[in-house]
Amino acid sequence: MKKKIVLGIVLLIGVLSFVYFWNKYSYAGEESYFSSGTKPENGLQIGIIGDSWVVRQNLDSLLQKKLSDKGVQAKIYSSGNPGAKTKKIYENLFKDENEEFSSKKVIEKKPDYCIVIAGVNDAATHVGPEFYTHHMMMIIKTLLHYNIKPVIVSLPEFGVEEDFKNKNIISSLSNRSAELVMNGGDQFKIPEYRNVLLAELKHDGLDRKVTVLNFDEVTPDYDKDRILYADPLHLNKQGYQKFSEFLARGIVNLESTK
Repeated sequence: MKKKIVLGIVLLIGVLSFVYFWNKYSYAGEESYFSSGTKPENGLQIGIIGDSWVVRQNLDSLLQKKLSDKGVQAKIYSSGNPGAKTKKIYENLFKDENEEFSSKKVIEKKPDYCIVIAGVNDAATHVGPEFYTHHMMMIIKTLLHYNIKPVIVSLPEFGVEEDFKNKNIISSLSNRSAELVMNGGDQFKIPEYRNVLLAELKHDGLDRKVTVLNFDEVTPDYDKDRILYADPLHLNKQGYQKFSEFLARGIVNLESTK
């Protein structure tokens, strides 16, 4: 009887572990493009999609103000999903507009550009550059399908080690186990995520259709610029001032080359 109970517990743990790792590391299925007959409004239109970095500190209003200060008037449509990895951000593009965190409305506005701010949660959960790149490519191809120019913010600098220290034991073991399997036990570095994406863009011939803004222009080193961060994963008010200025410069440069 005891053996059966132990076996049952082992099997239950095995099933729960499988479900946990499957949910964490499985790739999104490719969604079917939806038809959209809407036409873009007059004037410069900008979309912003991504994770919590999109919704904090009123980024859309900050960017609009920074652009206005530079003589550029724009309407901005944003949609951010706190805690979302790139997989979820891709799936959100196809959610009905009445569903929580749907970013379909951004596509429906047919903006000239769509800024994508994503990847911090991928790196924080140690899912690896391939997972990140796979879903970023799906996001990029979706935007291009709707004739929206993707403006990608390279994976932001953040406190990877500091965030790891704050995780519970299950998350810590999960992350280290993944790195053992996928990276020989070495921790994935932020430049690895960036470089794999850049290589894939070039391989698919999309590097000329996509603009990548280098986050190092905001800060290349979390440890040296902690004054810009509210916590290991997020910028503070001062950081957002610098970040929004960085985004505004990127848009102005794009507009000047039209």
